[in-house]
Amino acid sequence: MKFGIFNIPYALDYADGKKSLQDVIEWDLQVTEMADRHGVAEAYFAEHYTLGREASPAPDVMIAAASQRTSQITLGAAAHLLPYHNPIALAHRMLFLDHMTGGRYIAGAAPGAYPSDAQLFGTGKNNPEMMIEALDIIEAIWSKPGPFTIAGKYWTVDMPAYDEDLHGPHLKPLQDPAPRFAMTGMQATSPTLTLCGSRGYIPISQEVSTAALVQHWETYAQAATENGHTPQRQEWRVVRDYFVADTDAEAFDRVVNGPMGDTWRRHLLPTFQELNLIDLLVGDAVSPEDLTVEWMAENFWLVGSPATVIDKIRALQQETGGFGTLISFGYNDYSSRPEDYRRNFELLGSEVIPAVADL
Repeated sequence: MKFGIFNIPYALDYADGKKSLQDVIEWDLQVTEMADRHGVAEAYFAEHYTLGREASPAPDVMIAAASQRTSQITLGAAAHLLPYHNPIALAHRMLFLDHMTGGRYIAGAAPGAYPSDAQLFGTGKNNPEMMIEALDIIEAIWSKPGPFTIAGKYWTVDMPAYDEDLHGPHLKPLQDPAPRFAMTGMQATSPTLTLCGSRGYIPISQEVSTAALVQHWETYAQAATENGHTPQRQEWRVVRDYFVADTDAEAFDRVVNGPMGDTWRRHLLPTFQELNLIDLLVGDAVSPEDLTVEWMAENFWLVGSPATVIDKIRALQQETGGFGTLISFGYNDYSSRPEDYRRNFELLGSEVIPAVADL
């Protein structure tokens, strides 16, 4: 079993005018360095354009910067929002990242979930269709020699033949056959995870109830099998926040009364409530009106001393049937309490990761 960190970033202090965008960027890079130092296997960066509390329009830039400050950790986008890029240009940036990271790159892909981003780019309701066309183009550029043409609905590719004078086109990914695509799903029977399985990509489950996670795997595995792919649980990434401290009481305090609790209290829980998604988040374990950050720290997140977190991870593995990588969101405002976050990674690496390596 492996661990990951997902730097959205959740940055309420930036949205409140208490820190600069440079501060946000620097802390996420520092967190990625901490994760790398303490044995966390993967770090992901998001792409959003119109969200003040989730300021991250360029995961490719963050991956490039992080690649120069880390040595072991795999770096991925979760995700590149394909409708908002020319896929020809993006395919080349992605393969360049593959070389820059020394093959430590996962090519996350998504259609984009926020209407305000779609409004900015003028894509309307075409994002899902645009994403599939972009995926086909990117995979062709990575794998097919020229000449070839693709005349799509949204983009056209006219790949020239190799020219001896130009010594090109010549660019291909470092990984052979190519970087793996990953896709994230949230709905219990997620159409994105269906597409992910049908194309043999890496599945990532967003932070939802255990019952929904079970349905995620069933949805993905069925689509994979029906399209000739072998679903492997070791490839399944599950997002469920973890936080480790020396004692249960310290961990509870650093979460509930810290930036993680503040982010959920002020930003994420209201969003889930507004969209009527509380049942998807926690199932029927608690009524929407009774759901609190305190309840989630006790019953949902993997929060506590190393021994407590280890027990909670083992329970989650058993309840879901098993998964390969546990990913926590990153909370940018821990830059105001850096020692708490550093200690979290230190205990994770020294005590938790070795204790669950058998899973």
